Order: sequence, then C-alpha cells, then structure tokens
Amino acid sequence: MSSEVDLALVYNPPPDPRLRTQALLQEDVVLLGRHDVVGGDGPIRFDDMLKLPLFILRQGLSARALIDDTTLRKRLEEHARFQMDSVSAIADSLLAGIGCAIGTQLIMQEYLKVNTLVARPIVSPKLVRTLYICEMADRPSTFALETIRELCILFTLEAVSSGRWNARVNFD
Repeated sequence: MSSEVDLALVYNPPPDPRLRTQALLQEDVVLLGRHDVVGGDGPIRFDDMLKLPLFILRQGLSARALIDDTTLRKRLEEHARFQMDSVSAIADSLLAGIGCAIGTQLIMQEYLKVNTLVARPIVSPKLVRTLYICEMADRPSTFALETIRELCILFTLEAVSSGRWNARVNFD
C-alpha cells in the first residue's frame, strides 16, 4: 500500500478501495503431515483437526493467506501447538513427525508425490484460499505494467492447466 510495488500476487487480500484486484485461482487448504500423525488420508472435520498437534505460520499476512475467515483463523491460532515464521521449519517438523500443518498441496508437493507426507481434505467447513493479482487503483497503467500483468496471468493459468498447480481457475 506504500506504492513501492506496481503489481502483486496476493492470497486473500484485505478489501481496500485503493486496490484493484482480479481473482486468478482458488486452492483447497488441506491438512498436511505424516500418515501416522494426521491419522489417515481421508477428509477431516475442522473441529477434529484442532485436536491434532498443529503448526501454523505466525499471525499476520501469512496466516490471512491461508484462512480469510477471522473466526476460524482465531480458533486455529488458539489450538496450534507451535507458531513458526518459516515454511521450511514447518516442513522439517512435518517430516520429523512432530506435528501437522494446514496449507495447500503446492507447498509440500515434492513430499506428497513420494508419499512421505499426506494431504487430508478439510471439511465442515471446507477451507479455500484465492490468489489475486493486485495493483493500486489510482495508478495509471503503462505498457510495461500491462505486459507484466498479462504474463503473470498467463504463467499462473498455464501452471494450473498443465497440472503443476492443483487449483481451480473457474470457481465463481
């Protein structure tokens, strides 16, 4: 918002009239961890998930990127065993079997592919996050900005259509 960035890809940005936003894709938020920690690979209810040893990213924009609903985010933060600043530290903790975390399949895809970790869909309620492309509403557009915006959209949608990014582009 300090006008230092012309264009940004942001998950669940706060509503702000100073921003022009366009939703690009939507991802399911899942429970990630070792099979023996998360208790299987089928769906898990949000309330049941809170009983597990959870790691979460510290409060702030990172937490907002995972869960936009403030009530659910607050419940998650109250029940989390650990709050960490690093996705890498959370990954190491998951691999060690210390706990589990919520996120998207994208952040742990290499471990999911080899079945080191599993992803359980979260239900009741289902958690999703939406990726937006954002820019300042009052800033005039330039040819360079338009070109970069188009490339960001093109590369994002291509990653989804090729299967490299497990997300939905037509979700409205």
